Amino acid sequence: MQKMFNDTPPGAPLKEKIRLEKEKLQEMTFKKKVEHIWNYYKFLLLAIVALIIIIVAIINAIANPRPQTALFIAWSGGFVLDEQLTELTDTLTEQILDTKKNEIVEATFFFSSQDDPMMEMANVQRLVAMLAAGSIDIFVLNHEQLVEYSENSFIQPLDITLEKVRAENPAVYNKIEDYLIYVSYSDEEDVITERIMGIEITDSPLLADLEFFKQELYFSISSTARNEDNIVLALIEFFR
Repeated sequence: MQKMFNDTPPGAPLKEKIRLEKEKLQEMTFKKKVEHIWNYYKFLLLAIVALIIIIVAIINAIANPRPQTALFIAWSGGFVLDEQLTELTDTLTEQILDTKKNEIVEATFFFSSQDDPMMEMANVQRLVAMLAAGSIDIFVLNHEQLVEYSENSFIQPLDITLEKVRAENPAVYNKIEDYLIYVSYSDEEDVITERIMGIEITDSPLLADLEFFKQELYFSISSTARNEDNIVLALIEFFR
């Protein structure tokens, strides 16, 4: 491979090398110029482009930081459209979060595919990984899932959350009392008791206002949930 400025005398000053390079380029056709520049400077050009991309990405991240997830909902029960989940998260973001903070409510649909074992396994692995990371705050489940998640300690009893709801909004707490669901729960010492593990939200005013399909659904809290205060506020919004 040719070396850059190979027509210049060894030890020639940089200024002289640049002059000779310019003269060489002037004698070339456009196509030859492109080939010459690419052959000699491609690594330098690629490095410059990569540097520009990195700088732009850093500036964009500083100027427009990604919103922080202040509440995450895993929708596992029933049928829901992506547009409906977006409406739900937008509404909760507006109603329960501080608009001055760069925070959002997020939701995703965990679908179940009994006909596709590989897909089902991938879905379970994703669920377990998110639970381990403490990424999920709220589950929306059907009754079968509510029992299963309680037996597997994926969800936690709601006693403390309900006490916070009663302190925050007694009127909403009175409404919620009629929808409490008791399910067998195994604690850390494997003692099985009937505990409040879910709240039926089939007739939730919020879901009705957003025109969700009416179906039997239950609100529950992940065993590794981190955003307890926002969970309380979200539960209140479901029944306000």
